[in-house]
Amino acid sequence: MHWSIDDLIDTLAALRVRRGDTTSVEVKRAAGGVPSMPDTICAFANMPNGGTIILGVDEADGAFEVTGLSDVAAVEAGIVTQTREALTPSPQLVPQEFTVEGKQVLVVHVAPLRLADKPATWRGQAYLRQSDGDYVMHPHELRMLDVARLHADERVDYDLKPAVGTSVDDLVPDLVHGYVHAVQERDRRLRDRPAAEILRRTSVLTASGEPTLAGLYALGDYPQGQFPALTVTAAVQVRDGEGQPRNRNLEDFTGPVPVMLEDLMGWVRRNLGTEQVYRSDGHMERQAELPLTAIRELLANALVHRDLGPDTLGAGKSIQVRLDERKLLIQSPGGLRGVSLAQLESDDHAQAAVNQRLYQIAKKLMTSDGASVIEGEGGGIREVFQAAEARGLGRPQLIDSGVQFTALLWRRRGDEAGHRPEPPHDVTESVKTEKAPASVPRSSAPTRHEAVVLSALGRAGAASLQRLANETGLSERQVRYALQLPIEEGHVVMLGGRGRRDTRYQLTEG
Repeated sequence: MHWSIDDLIDTLAALRVRRGDTTSVEVKRAAGGVPSMPDTICAFANMPNGGTIILGVDEADGAFEVTGLSDVAAVEAGIVTQTREALTPSPQLVPQEFTVEGKQVLVVHVAPLRLADKPATWRGQAYLRQSDGDYVMHPHELRMLDVARLHADERVDYDLKPAVGTSVDDLVPDLVHGYVHAVQERDRRLRDRPAAEILRRTSVLTASGEPTLAGLYALGDYPQGQFPALTVTAAVQVRDGEGQPRNRNLEDFTGPVPVMLEDLMGWVRRNLGTEQVYRSDGHMERQAELPLTAIRELLANALVHRDLGPDTLGAGKSIQVRLDERKLLIQSPGGLRGVSLAQLESDDHAQAAVNQRLYQIAKKLMTSDGASVIEGEGGGIREVFQAAEARGLGRPQLIDSGVQFTALLWRRRGDEAGHRPEPPHDVTESVKTEKAPASVPRSSAPTRHEAVVLSALGRAGAASLQRLANETGLSERQVRYALQLPIEEGHVVMLGGRGRRDTRYQLTEG
């Protein structure tokens, strides 16, 4: 790794915006000489992409003021000696000297160890980097490194393993039907094959008829019964009176991949703030403060590319979604496989499926609005960055520790002119108070959300599930459930077919 002076200046600018160190950068003032930081160097050596130490900059109060070093050579020699004497094995260091604002700054790049040489240890402990700190690696993380070393040249297909004790009856018929239809439409080789053969040949089922882990996770009614760690947990983190974090709107999400993706997007809509923005025609409109397309892409990637090995799934490691005052965090077990972080963030169509069978199945699955769970073109992450840039938001951050992958979407600060997020819409209150107008029909047994959904449909004329979800603040699954009985009783007509992107719903006349 080699930086230019512009790289250093841009990095310091980004740190000032963040007001703190990052997973890949550690800043030290080093006013008293060589700082003791063997744990940080150890953590960087164990990260897939290493890390960088900047010395001669004061991070106090998030200012990252350039203070300079009085003896760059002595600090450099001290860091090198500290690394060689304290770490086993010791990583390669690449030092660079810069002059910024007339002051000397030392940048030390810590190269990652080869997989065969990991982990680096200090005093018998292996460390990893998380957020802006270093932590001792857990036993299951060390086992993941062991497995990765053993199978560096031999792929372990955990998603292909049978879900013992389950059968085809544990799959959701509607999802199976939609999946088989999609396979027949897209794969000429399987176009005329029966459903049972398609499910077997595409690794939804084993040869003996049991669902594979991929098949159960993608199409199963309740895969969390067999594998509890497939649950996804989401929560809003707020500070109490003493500044300590506490969770609000904590929710566990279960079911197959398409259902969880849809329900998670509903949770996001309910908990994100909104912004009033001008459209190109000069009119104002309200939109979610973060781009929903970017969030959907990151959630889908987390669901499909999470590690399914025994040291994560078997150890109870699940996907976590957290929303706090600064960011939306999506964290999934397992690191990148077959692609680097740099490739993933580049303009190239970088593709590397952690779970090959699950990935191929998910490409043929749709949520109720007709959108594919995974597009499979390899450019989704690039679109995440583009969506954030188009909204004037901070650049999303992707963090790969080798045993965990984290995506961060930064919320807009409240002091940014012209963009002050409004509080989330309270779905519960809106449902309690809204009643269906006299002109809107009622089914024989109205569900809780029927009135608000039919009222929105009456105003819209004809609308998709996605539009109705946006209008009501409900999830698309809640909207679909609310429409079931009105459709059966003839109050609502479905224009199109289930799972089609262009399907609309409309009140019947009279």
